[in-house]
Amino acid sequence: MTTQEQDSPILIIGAGIGGLATALALQQAGIAVRIFERTKEIRESGAGLTLWANAIRVLQELGLADLVQQLTPPAPMRAGFYTMRGKQLAQLSPQTVEEQCGGPTIAIHRVEFQAALRERLAPGTLVLDRQLIDFEQDITGVTACFVRGERVRGSLLIGADGIHSQVRQLLFPQSQPRYSGYTAWRGIATGVTLPLMGELWGRGKRFGIVPLTKERAYWFATCNTPENVAERPEGRQKELLDLFKGWHPVVSTLINATEASAILRNDISDLKPLISWSKGRVTLLGDAAHAMTPNMGQGACQALEDALILARTLRHAHSLENALDMYQQKRLARANMVITRSHRIGLVAQWEHPLACWLRDSLLALTPPQMLLKQFKPVAGYTWESSC
Repeated sequence: MTTQEQDSPILIIGAGIGGLATALALQQAGIAVRIFERTKEIRESGAGLTLWANAIRVLQELGLADLVQQLTPPAPMRAGFYTMRGKQLAQLSPQTVEEQCGGPTIAIHRVEFQAALRERLAPGTLVLDRQLIDFEQDITGVTACFVRGERVRGSLLIGADGIHSQVRQLLFPQSQPRYSGYTAWRGIATGVTLPLMGELWGRGKRFGIVPLTKERAYWFATCNTPENVAERPEGRQKELLDLFKGWHPVVSTLINATEASAILRNDISDLKPLISWSKGRVTLLGDAAHAMTPNMGQGACQALEDALILARTLRHAHSLENALDMYQQKRLARANMVITRSHRIGLVAQWEHPLACWLRDSLLALTPPQMLLKQFKPVAGYTWESSC
């Protein structure tokens, strides 16, 4: 990087996990950075988050492993896959997962994790109430243009602004989210005892259960639904109790133990794999580049990988353009692979036909745990030292 580029900050659009982690990684490398977030205040909303071994390795590499220790619940004795009424189809122990993936998998509260990341930022790094509408770039830098006419100059612009990224829309307007065919609800239940952990699979529906700290449990529910269906007037909690009537009693217990107003609902979408993330001095990161369905629990994990690799390439590259080329070469194919695998898992998990579901469940019951984890090993067990 030239002296002028070193003096000019890198601009990050979006203060989610990817944007925050990238800022921390860049600051550790001695690179000036500013984050611009469109919301006027930090909203304390969100549910659970799974960090697989690949994400834990990133946090260790960045010296942030202690950041999640206090947020991590004790490892459950076992988890697994079940029928809707709780019959066990497959069992996975934490030891088996760690052996296959090369490290532990932990579950934490997304809001608490993001707060911990924000606390590590240098003062003045994060700027709220700044909505990007455009950018201009030339051979010396990038100018971010915000609502109300504010313009900020930087050496590089990183779009970490999520699946509906304004930066991606400006770079690649043809790339639009694709609906997966199902809707998801998420929540945090308190004061509950968990008779089982993992996922219950039905016909076109699933219910997942993950323990957290402080006697809390993160849960999610999915149901095949047309896109943009209007919500029922009776509210999300009542709708879920109706949708999952007849399932194992833990399902209704968790739904009832969740504050009704805090239940989140989203149509699940992802991005078709892109062939490029960058143009000139502008690049994408996290969901803006590779939004994926949550079926492999890799959304935040892949964003953390992005943060580490981008910071490394920027630290060692002779020019910013060269750094973005290297970043894309190291990350694009891998992230696109995870998009594809996660999408395929979701298709099978959301099957509705009775015979197809019976065959799926029968195969699941006959498959050894090591074989089930085989599809996760290239993802969660990945190491990047040799490629950096």
